[in-house]
Order: sequence, then C-alpha cells, then structure tokens
Amino acid sequence: MPAPTPSQRRADIDWIRVGAFGLLILYHVGLVYAPWDWHVHSPYSFEPLRYAALVTNPWRLTLLFLVSGAALRFMSRRLNPWAVVKARMARLVPPFLFGVLVLVPPQAWIEAMDKGSFHQGLLAWCMAQFSPAGFAAGIPINHLWFVLYIGVYSLVMVGVMAIPGAVRAGEFAVRWILSGWRLLILPMIYLTVVRQQLFATLGLSNHLTTDWYNHAMSLAVFAFGFFAALQERVWRDFERFRWIFTGVAAVALPALIALQASPDGMVWNGWAQNAAYAIDQWATMGAILGFGSRHLRAADGPLLRYLTDAVFPCYLAHQTILVACAYVLKPAHLPAAVEAPLLVSVTLGGSLAVYEVVRRIGWMRPLWGLKPRARKAAAPAAATEAPSPAEAA
Repeated sequence: MPAPTPSQRRADIDWIRVGAFGLLILYHVGLVYAPWDWHVHSPYSFEPLRYAALVTNPWRLTLLFLVSGAALRFMSRRLNPWAVVKARMARLVPPFLFGVLVLVPPQAWIEAMDKGSFHQGLLAWCMAQFSPAGFAAGIPINHLWFVLYIGVYSLVMVGVMAIPGAVRAGEFAVRWILSGWRLLILPMIYLTVVRQQLFATLGLSNHLTTDWYNHAMSLAVFAFGFFAALQERVWRDFERFRWIFTGVAAVALPALIALQASPDGMVWNGWAQNAAYAIDQWATMGAILGFGSRHLRAADGPLLRYLTDAVFPCYLAHQTILVACAYVLKPAHLPAAVEAPLLVSVTLGGSLAVYEVVRRIGWMRPLWGLKPRARKAAAPAAATEAPSPAEAA
C-alpha cells in the first residue's frame, strides 16, 4: 500500500472520527442518567450505566486524539509550519472563543439553577461570570476542553515540525520501534504505567495546567497519530493484527468490568485494574484502526463528506442543546423509556439543524469550525481540472 499523496483522502480516518464523535454525543446523553454527578441530571439514575460506560470510556477520546494527530500530519504534507499554525488556529480559535462566550454560559447557568446555587436570569449569570471576580474564579469551558487541547497539541507538533529532521526522526522511530508485535505490546505497557503512576494520584481534570495524566496519555497518542499517519508499515501491522486486537479487547473489557464491580478489584495496588483498562484501551483502538484501514480507506462518498463537515459544528452545539433539553424535560417526569429517546432525538436532530443553518451563513461558518466559503471563480469556464478531495474538504 503506497503512502497517500497530498491529493488522496484517507476515508477510514474520517469515518473513525465521525463515529467517535457520534458515540461521544450518545455518551453524554447517558450521563444524564449515570449514577454520578453531571451538569444536569434526570430524576432517573441507573447503576448499570457505571459499567456500561466502560464499553467506550477507555478509548473513545483517546482514539479521537490519535486521529486528530493523523489529520494534522496529512494537512502538513503540503504546508510549512507557519501555514499549519495559521490554518489550525483559524479552524480552532474562533469556535473556541465563540463557544466559551456563547455556547457554554447557558450550560453553566442551567447547571447552577438546577443545583440551586444561582436564582437569577442568564444575563445576570453572564455579567457575574465575565466580571473580574468571575475571571479570577475561572471561566467554565465544559466540553470545549477538547478543542483547547487539540489546539495546544497542534502547536507542540508544529514546534517539532520547525526542527530540521525532527519529523523524519519521529516517523522513523514509530516505524521501527512500533513495528510487528511491538505495536501490540509496547503501547499497552506505556498506557498501563501512565495510568498506574499518574491517574491514581492526579486523576483526570480536563484543566490544561493540571491535567498531567491526560497529557501523558492524550499527547502521546496525538504524537503517535502524527508520526504514524504516513507510515504504511504501521498501518499494515494494524491490519495484520486486527483480529488479535479484537480478541484481546474481548477479554480485557469483561475483566475491567469485573474488577470495577468487585470490592476487591484494586488488587496488587491497582495494577490489575489499571492494566485491564490500558489493555482494553489500546486493543479496542487497534481493532478499530485495523478494520478501518482494511475496509474503509476508499469508502468515500457524499454521505461521508456531509458528516465530516457536520461533525465539528454538531460537537460544538450538542451539549448546550442536551443540557437545555434535559432541564426543560425534568419537571415533566416522563418515563425514562420516553425521555431518553427524546433526548437523543432532540440532541442529534438539533445539532444537525444548527449545522444546516450555520453552513449557509458565510460570516458564521468560522465561528462553528467550518472553512469560509470558497470564492466563486471569475471565469468558471477557464478551470481545467477539478479540485482534489483533500483540497475540496
């Protein structure tokens, strides 16, 4: 399999990104019913969700960081480091600022109202939140932490790109150190050690300056995705071991659930549970990447193009819609069998409706992570060739 040229598109990476974001939205709906605190909670709580969450918890966001690193590498094939910075920041900074100023405040206000810590309107909340005292206490960014981390990690990798030979050295290291059986084993060992040494003491905060376990895990897989993106030896190994990855994940997941459910699950000072978590994490990711590379590389088409364009605006919008909908439905005390599908339908449908509106309004597109509309050519008849898939994306 030759490495993709700048005019080729890796449809498998796009499908994985779309699927992972879709799961994330469904997961957030589940948090409304989970047996732990979230922004707003349904009157119903289901203890089995504590263990059902483990089906995706170990790998869902980690996989998104990996494919985001790969996407950055695909972008950088035809851009110098400064151009990558400008393109990345143009795509991430406006939606992040717009989200913090417009999308997150309604979530935070509803949460404060629901939990009884605030009793005034949204405008009063915003005035308090964006006052000097509010800034000193910290501005909530909620689900936009992921956008912030992607931006910071992108800057880190651009710094690597600026060092002559650093990218080639990184790609060489990934290609040779993580070839063959080592692709199976070494990442599992690394993730186990990181979880055992950092998660147990520092936890996971989603706050950039204190989130060292998350950085040790997420920045590492982001860098791996960046350096592995164009290394066909690595992708051949993912494909070759895809069934082994699947089998390992099929054993690790029940073991992880059993250890979490058992009062004696933290055996060997937590090593067993943390190892099961890390093994399931990497094995599931490896299976998804392997099967995706094997079967979805050329699975491009109008549906994928639509979903790839829609996924970022939907991610930005979904949590505000979900929190508002859950808060509005809460007093109705609908049966959970009615309320949950309604939340899913409104969140997904509302997110897609937001995308359909904002993609048609030129000045709003950058605020929602969409590229500006391409200017129409003055003389269309003079065009001699169609844009490549990568350029059209």
